[in-house]
Amino acid sequence: MRDDLSAEQEFTVLINKVMVKGIQDGADPDQMAKICLNTARELYDHYGAGADYGNYLEFVTSAGFEFAEVEEWFDEVEGRTWRDDE
Repeated sequence: MRDDLSAEQEFTVLINKVMVKGIQDGADPDQMAKICLNTARELYDHYGAGADYGNYLEFVTSAGFEFAEVEEWFDEVEGRTWRDDE
């Protein structure tokens, strides 16, 4: 990983690399999305994610997500082939 990335940016790059790998390997995108939502729920229930929102649904459907930033990092890894040493 690059040293100039914040922990959140590094996480975004890593999760998107894994999603690209899943897509390349034929994983069901619906199942991948459900897994991400389950992870979001776990972070909400046990680690304080979304504390500024009234409930989980409001949190995950909020426009407060930094979509442009996430999309930027996704674009950086999109189309790259997966390597186990990355």
